[in-house]
Amino acid sequence: LSKGKGVLLAGYTFGASSFQYTAMPPQERLAQTRISVNAIHPQAEREFDNGISVVWHRVPFTLGCYGMWTESNRSAVFSALVDMDPRIAIAGEHASHLPAWQEGSILSALHAVEQIHQRAKSSK
Repeated sequence: LSKGKGVLLAGYTFGASSFQYTAMPPQERLAQTRISVNAIHPQAEREFDNGISVVWHRVPFTLGCYGMWTESNRSAVFSALVDMDPRIAIAGEHASHLPAWQEGSILSALHAVEQIHQRAKSSK
């Protein structure tokens, strides 16, 4: 068990209600987040060291912060995206059934690695 510092992802908002939050200046977003975190974890205020707030839809060249599928798009092209072709395996939250979340990225990466592993085994 580590006695060192940790990291807390404290505010991950998306959808229409997130625009009110992301309209705040960065320091105000951090202050509001600290109030919310302290309501759940009272010790957080004394343990807080520093924070950062990123508004992903304002980061140049990202074109947003996550992929979102409709059921018709998913059924039409999802397997073409996630099934390895002869040379390329794709992974990321956008290539998962859990978009906009780290777990989706991890599951997608595991799927890609499994495909690479199976390809390597079959080529021996």
